[in-house]
Amino acid sequence: MSAQIFIDIDVSRDWLDAFFLPGKQRFCCQNSLDGYARLFEILQSMPDDLKVGFEATGEQEWALWRVLIHKGINAVQLSPAQIKVFAFSMGKRAKTDQINAELVARFMVFRPEAGRTLPDEKLQLLRALTVRRAQMIDARKRLSAQYQSPAFSQKCQNSVV
Repeated sequence: MSAQIFIDIDVSRDWLDAFFLPGKQRFCCQNSLDGYARLFEILQSMPDDLKVGFEATGEQEWALWRVLIHKGINAVQLSPAQIKVFAFSMGKRAKTDQINAELVARFMVFRPEAGRTLPDEKLQLLRALTVRRAQMIDARKRLSAQYQSPAFSQKCQNSVV
């Protein structure tokens, strides 16, 4: 059975902008533990058959996603590319957090099977390690290029007494 209530939460660094369908209600709170508590108060008053979606935003949604899953709420991450195509198909060009929250909720009604579930802890750890390794490789390349640059060599030779 598919979910009857679809909720998108547009996650930014400071705010959570939510849009509920079919009730067409908007909700906004801080992206903090207090904001999560306020959000859960609202979600607890709804029927059990709800589905929460987030657009992938560069890991800003992960903390809330983990908490929702821990509370037993069906939550998925949605592809920004699919949302963008859906927006163009509806003739939407403007992009604000409120418009985006409504758009993603409508996308979930249109494609209820879309979205990926939260990866298990081992995959999350592997992803974090992979990202950190890539960061370290980039830093090493920058330092190596800096070390081999003529300006760096000249500076080092001038500083030797």
